[in-house]
Parts: sequence; structure tokens; C-alpha cells
Amino acid sequence: MHKGFYASGFLYHGRSQQILLQQLTSANKEPMWFLFGGESLKDETGEQTFSRVVDAILRLKLKLTAVFPVYKYFHEEMKKDHYIIYAKIGRLEKFPEKKDTVFGWFNFKQVQKLNLSEQTKHDIMVAQRVIDSATRRSLGQQTID
Repeated sequence: MHKGFYASGFLYHGRSQQILLQQLTSANKEPMWFLFGGESLKDETGEQTFSRVVDAILRLKLKLTAVFPVYKYFHEEMKKDHYIIYAKIGRLEKFPEKKDTVFGWFNFKQVQKLNLSEQTKHDIMVAQRVIDSATRRSLGQQTID
């Protein structure tokens, strides 16, 4: 039996150190920013689920070698594992709005001022630490693992 999970995350442009988020707009609610995410399909990894979701939303095919896990936790409300992922991309491109959804690039400082859930803020903060550690490691600097 397939034990489903949820995978979510963001695109990361290293040169500008910006992340891409989506804002779901509704006339009834205050607009909030979200990670890209979705439910797993049978036999998918978290990275594959995230890649499939990004392709469905943005029509952007990610190379799995550019998709990285951050961490996972058990989501109490969903009653399932939740994987946090990020994908490195080489080009900072503008994605067109869709019905009830806009996309925006933000640096990590700007993210703190956005209307996000506390869990999403936490997930992005942890991801930033993972990205910073990977950058230091790639430069031959010492990191704490």
C-alpha cells in the first residue's frame, strides 16, 4: 500500500539569492504567500513529487540533480509526512499570472515581511540555513553537519 506524503518548497536562484513563491488570491481572504506543493503519487520520492508539482504549475521541467531535500516532519493536521524541498535554477525568469495566483521572487530578508504562515516562515528559514551551509561547503569552508 502506498503511504502518501506531501512535498513542498521553492525555486532558488543562487546568483541573486532569491526564492520564488506563489500567492493565492481570493476575494474572501487576505492574500498569502505559499510554497509550491502537492501530494505524492505512488513510488515517488519527495524530489520527484516537488518536480512534478512545479511542472504542473509553472510548466518548468526541473532536473532532479538540481532538486534538494531540506528536511521532513510529520504534519499533524494532514496526518502525514511533509518534505521540504528546494530547486536551484540558473535563470531568474518571470512567470505569468494564472487565475487567482501570482508569482514573486524575494530575497530571504524580504520573505520575513510577507504574509506567510508561521510554518512556511520556519520552513524557509531552515532551507536558507541548508542553502548557506551548502554554499560554504562548496567554497571549502567549514560547516556544522
